[in-house]
Amino acid sequence: MLLARIAARTDNPYGKRPEERAAVLLHLATIEPLLRATATVEIDASAPIGSVVERLEALT
Repeated sequence: MLLARIAARTDNPYGKRPEERAAVLLHLATIEPLLRATATVEIDASAPIGSVVERLEALT
């Protein structure tokens, strides 16, 4: 999904070149697990926007 979003966006050229896409995938594999391991809350932003907003509001 991430690479599809990068490919579809028109306002930012980052991630269009093969080496940038490779870096994105590398970071996804190496950095994301570290962030998840130390996070106290994880919000699925692919959920419907109303659900995301409700989840965020519940944290405040």
